[in-house]
Amino acid sequence: MEILSYARSLSWLRLPGRNGGAGALGIVLTLTSCLAAQSPEQPPDEYQLKAAFLYNFAKFVQWPSDASRNSSEPIVICVLGPDPFGRSLDDTVAGQAIEGRSFTIRRISNVKEAAGCYVLFFSTVQSSRSPPILTDLKTPGVLTIGDTDACGVDGVVITFKLEAGKVRFAINMEAAERQKLRISSRLLNLAYLVRPKRK
Repeated sequence: MEILSYARSLSWLRLPGRNGGAGALGIVLTLTSCLAAQSPEQPPDEYQLKAAFLYNFAKFVQWPSDASRNSSEPIVICVLGPDPFGRSLDDTVAGQAIEGRSFTIRRISNVKEAAGCYVLFFSTVQSSRSPPILTDLKTPGVLTIGDTDACGVDGVVITFKLEAGKVRFAINMEAAERQKLRISSRLLNLAYLVRPKRK
């Protein structure tokens, strides 16, 4: 299957309405270009697709201004625990930049090593322990991304979901606000939104 055909098969990205449709189309095109650079012979697997999403998430998130961070430094994506991506994540962001900022990938074994991370991805194993992990996360303004449904209600900002073989994601608005992250409406239009229950 060709990469473009695969991207077109992601029908859930095509949302009704002018704004939602434009945002969806932009992300589909970016996903297509990311995946086409990896393997034209076969369709991307789950984690190749998730790697492309991580890159796209960084494009549509604004981090809080922080005196300890230089606006010209690389955007650091950290993978906590077992790495399910292999080379996919490195290949996806290789040569890419957002507003002149390149990407760096770091693998870490402990959340205490997360200083300097802009994006922190939890593997499936780590996701099951997300509440204590988040308690130990002292770095402010981190886009946390989990790999299981439980993360969306445990304070992780973005949670991947698999539905009918397609990768989707949920955004926890309360968690994003706690991290002082501003998420573009173009990305919100594509997500399931998790909001706190009113008491």
